[in-house]
Amino acid sequence: MVHLEEITNMVDNNLEDFYNDRDRFKGFKLLVDFDEAKIPDEPETPDMEFSKPKFKKRQTTSKHIKSNPNKKSLF
Repeated sequence: MVHLEEITNMVDNNLEDFYNDRDRFKGFKLLVDFDEAKIPDEPETPDMEFSKPKFKKRQTTSKHIKSNPNKKSLF
């Protein structure tokens, strides 16, 4: 059977370890150094040449309708 005092002691110990770890890693920011990004005043743009668009060939439809002997219609 687990007593309430044992649970509170475990929680206290874990909380104390958590706070100790938090304080232990505070100085690591100084070990990593980042340079500032250099952004030019006017960015270089590549020269691009655009040609005339090439359109697809127009599709034609067939005007011939096959006659079906089973269907009776006016046309």
